[in-house]
Amino acid sequence: MLARLVVAGLIAIGAIALGIISYAFFTSRSDLSRFALTHGRGFFLEDPNELKDETAASLGYRAPDFTLPDLSGQSVSVSSLRGKPLLLNFWATWCPPCRQEIPDLQEFHQTYGDHIVLLGVNWGEDPKTVKRFLERLGVSYRNLVDERGTAFVLYRLTGIPESFFIDPEGYIRGVWIGPITGAQIVQGFEQLGLLIPKESE
Repeated sequence: MLARLVVAGLIAIGAIALGIISYAFFTSRSDLSRFALTHGRGFFLEDPNELKDETAASLGYRAPDFTLPDLSGQSVSVSSLRGKPLLLNFWATWCPPCRQEIPDLQEFHQTYGDHIVLLGVNWGEDPKTVKRFLERLGVSYRNLVDERGTAFVLYRLTGIPESFFIDPEGYIRGVWIGPITGAQIVQGFEQLGLLIPKESE
């Protein structure tokens, strides 16, 4: 009986310690620069026959669902956006490569927003800070605020920016690690057959 109590106590202490470490990891602002990815590269799955009917934050799997508030306080879930291709972009205001790609993201949204949904997910910042930052840059595409890092953990991110190309059925068809340009976004969706080239329209 005593041995069981000791084991249970050790497990409880371990769980508390893990919680404290996780909280510190996602709330500390001491050295966030190490999470900024300065070089971009993409991976795509063109063959729909290779898709797997399972949920995972990996190429070829159904995109994990999550619900977060946008900057007006309205709850938005990834699954509610099915029906159109989706570019899911994780970023933060303190991240130089993220700031670098925002004008390209905005231009893409203005050009292709009727065909493809662009959704930004800010990691770990105050909504007021995010709103002021985006307003200053004239950003009009929708952004969610992930103050607790829930989606960051769910998508197993090791840095930002990172973008996911998701098809209308909710499968992850492309993953872009690091900053992305408007031309690379267009090329990615065209490569997947999810966007018709402008000259072909």
